[in-house]
Amino acid sequence: MIPRAVRQVLKFAGRLHRSERGSIALKFAMIGPAVILLGVGGIDLMAVHTAKARLQSIADAAALAGAPALALAADGSAARERADAFVRGQMEEWAEAPTYEASYEILNRGGQRAIRVLLRGHRTSFFANMLPPGGWNFVGDATASTAGLTPLCVLVSGSNGAQNLYVKDYSRMNAPACLVHSNREIEVEGAATLTAASVQAVTTARGPISPAASTGAAPIDDPFQDLALDRNPGLGLMCTVAELTRRVKVSSGTHYVPAGRHCGGIEVFGTGRVILEAGEHFFLQGALVVKEDARLEGQDVVLFFDTASKFDFTDRALVNLDGRKSGPYAGIVMGSTRQNRQDFIISADNVESLLGVIYVPSARLIVEGDSEVARDSAWTVIVADEVQLKGSPSLFINANYDASDVPVPEGVGPRGGARLVQ
Repeated sequence: MIPRAVRQVLKFAGRLHRSERGSIALKFAMIGPAVILLGVGGIDLMAVHTAKARLQSIADAAALAGAPALALAADGSAARERADAFVRGQMEEWAEAPTYEASYEILNRGGQRAIRVLLRGHRTSFFANMLPPGGWNFVGDATASTAGLTPLCVLVSGSNGAQNLYVKDYSRMNAPACLVHSNREIEVEGAATLTAASVQAVTTARGPISPAASTGAAPIDDPFQDLALDRNPGLGLMCTVAELTRRVKVSSGTHYVPAGRHCGGIEVFGTGRVILEAGEHFFLQGALVVKEDARLEGQDVVLFFDTASKFDFTDRALVNLDGRKSGPYAGIVMGSTRQNRQDFIISADNVESLLGVIYVPSARLIVEGDSEVARDSAWTVIVADEVQLKGSPSLFINANYDASDVPVPEGVGPRGGARLVQ
């Protein structure tokens, strides 16, 4: 379609052509430059329009390419890297590509993560960048979200250990509906097995892993790295000598423990039963030990351990814990400070429910013995510096997120398929 300005100039040129006054040279001198100018301008404008449409298509496709990685990388880095790689590849194939600047932003759209790809293109005009001044500028802008993709349920976040995730002997890790990721290696040896919806490692993965693990994955940062653990008053106060002498020991009967600070730890043994009341439980300068035929129970609780504290579940002990339902630690059932580098051990025969996130960012979680761990939990998420299974335990990582009123924290859990959003 001929632009209106061009039609007007051509109409004026026609009138001049039909006029008998003036010479042909005069006519051409008057209309020639205008016709050429408008013709070149029309071609330039059409080229810009085509370039803008292509840049928008690249932005759309890049957002769709990056969005699925939001289910794998909690910090969004993998999504940004995939989108950027797609854009670079497309621009290299574009023979007359404009110069461009790209930005990739991870957004939260109603509790669902999305990636926004913004491409700012620029190209010179045929008029020495005088029309328009500075040349042509145009934008490709697209946002894609996820829905129904594999949720992250095991993150072995350390990057310095030999095997961050080590499953040996006759151990079994079962995560049939979610992703198991290691920021370094995965080693499964002996008669051990690792089964999940998806398995990936940054470096190498060896042994009986089903399905076969992907390697060369982008590292995943700690999704809770901004969680204020060390600044919490419950963990920041030192225990007095008097408080340490009042360490709780329960060998029989039922003992209710209110939320708050527990100096010197808690030991439950014999046939004792401890029920942790709802709230935040902070263990300072002492372990939580549950052994022999003892029982530990708690609903709507979170257990935090300072540098000198840890948990140890052994023997025939029964453990049923449901994570916090509200507050800053909603969704977490057990955690430790970032300076805590101890071994947290689960070897009890009856650790039936650990509903929520087990968060030990600088420590090693060891599951051993011959027990079935967390089988009855609707869902469990593990974020640890290292995870080791040995002996013949079975660790169940369920992902039935809708079956519990314990909320899944942002950064782990369910995600959705890639789609463009407004």
